[in-house]
Amino acid sequence: MTQTGQQHQAPDTDNVLEFPETHDQARRRHRRVWWISGAGLLVLLAALGAVLYFSPVLAITTVKVAGTDLLAQERAEELLEPVRGRPLPQVGQRTVEDLLSGEPAVDTVRVHAEPPHDLSVEVVEHEPVAMVPDGGDRTLYSAAGAALATVPEDRAAAYQLPIVASAADISDPAVFDAITSVLGTLPESIRTRMESASAETIDSVTLTLTDGRTVLWGNPEQGARKAQVLEALLKVPENEEDPVREFDVSTPDRPVTR
Repeated sequence: MTQTGQQHQAPDTDNVLEFPETHDQARRRHRRVWWISGAGLLVLLAALGAVLYFSPVLAITTVKVAGTDLLAQERAEELLEPVRGRPLPQVGQRTVEDLLSGEPAVDTVRVHAEPPHDLSVEVVEHEPVAMVPDGGDRTLYSAAGAALATVPEDRAAAYQLPIVASAADISDPAVFDAITSVLGTLPESIRTRMESASAETIDSVTLTLTDGRTVLWGNPEQGARKAQVLEALLKVPENEEDPVREFDVSTPDRPVTR
């Protein structure tokens, strides 16, 4: 007898066909893995950064200050005292600039962290171009007409700066600005030969050289050209019988000697 019913056999899983992964699927899978790994790394770095930002392990114990001259070293160290004890990552350029912002001599600062405990601060000061008598001292001024520092007379002599001695020069802001602007454009070769500077108006700036000769400069305009002409005139040998006592470079294309 033949068997009327057929038994159903379970599907043979060994024969199930698996379709190969397409290029797009592989790319998406790799992208997911990359994003997950990247996110994990970012979380780890953020956690590490937070630990370092607040960690006393990197607390500042030493502040090294360089570049100070008009600003006393002791004063700079005193102003930067608040950063001691703070973690290095919390102290940056802006922090140091804010602490020194009240000092007129300071132009810019450069800050360098030296882990684990040192902070290096390099101070760049404004260049003084003139000095004004102040009792037995001298007040040094920048080309912008800002008072940078007051120093003893003997120390001021080392700067070899021209003196602005007239009270009128100092009291009139426009005139004083004109004088300091002129002095700020002078090359070193001329500035070191100067004794003083004065002016009655912004168009009559006059320089007195250490040998007693004077230079009528005029206003601050065409400073580079005037300096070039004056340097050339100063190189001309003097005529002992008719020495030049005044150089007029107020109109640099038509200089006059007297």
